[in-house]
Amino acid sequence: MSDPNIITATDGPDECPSNLGNLGKMRWGRNHPPRDPGHISFAGKTVLVTGANTGLGFEAAIKYSALGADKLILGVRSAAKGEAAKAEILARTGRKPGSIAIVLVDLGDYDSVRAFAPALEKELAGRGLDVALLNAGLVNPDWQPSKYGWEMAVQVNVISTALMTVLLLPLLRETAAKTGRAPHLTFVNSNGHSYVAQSRKYVEEGGGTLLKAANGSKEQKYDQWRSYCLVKLLAMSIVRTVAKATEAGRDGRSGPEIIVNAVCPGLCKTDLGRSFNWLVQKLFVPYHAIFARSGEEGGRALVSATALGPESHGRFWHNDILQP
Repeated sequence: MSDPNIITATDGPDECPSNLGNLGKMRWGRNHPPRDPGHISFAGKTVLVTGANTGLGFEAAIKYSALGADKLILGVRSAAKGEAAKAEILARTGRKPGSIAIVLVDLGDYDSVRAFAPALEKELAGRGLDVALLNAGLVNPDWQPSKYGWEMAVQVNVISTALMTVLLLPLLRETAAKTGRAPHLTFVNSNGHSYVAQSRKYVEEGGGTLLKAANGSKEQKYDQWRSYCLVKLLAMSIVRTVAKATEAGRDGRSGPEIIVNAVCPGLCKTDLGRSFNWLVQKLFVPYHAIFARSGEEGGRALVSATALGPESHGRFWHNDILQP
């Protein structure tokens, strides 16, 4: 008998017509949103969502709460914003306050990321971690350095996300050992990673590594789209590396120790572009009206990715289709 709380994924190719250009594909995506995983139950499960106070992370958090997650943990930078998000989620779902907890983490700060794992473990209090949805990320209009000298999107979306992943793996592995079922580790990404056709050229121009190419420098002309795609490609390398380390066959396992996958929600109406100037934000309004999904529709993709079976391990979930 199949598990009603597992989504059996369909392999690609994408249903989106291949003859469409980029704008046509976005318009198609707007008119064909992801299916709502409202039939899935997260009862008895503990779920972590980073970047949970705004945008798609917030939308996903609402769904997890509504779908019965025993414990929903909001990973956020600001306690005040976390409390506001918690209050709104409780108001919308009617759940009890004890079903949601807040754990602070700033992916722009290594010390904060390192402190997050023990703080999370304390909050879990012996409870397993069944789902980790790593959603925190950013997009900037220009080159902005982190406190460590990396370009900020590289710092948050790649380096600190990799560090957080390493620190979460022991908790996820412990859950797998205790429950006998594979927990989910899902990374929010973008199909922008597939647009890097000239990655070898970028690497050569950028100093010999993909990381250096994505990072660029303050002295170089900042190409926001190129940076975005390279960052997403680097983030996918994290997914593939972790998936390899937890794949079936290791230690005699018949399935993956942890189900590791990535998800693209498509273009969505969120405040992700809040750091852009007012004129660009004004231009986003008609652009989003024509091409973007709603935040709720994007949240569907995130939640459904964390309910996929082992066939999704190491793969990419986009438009309700599993892609390599």
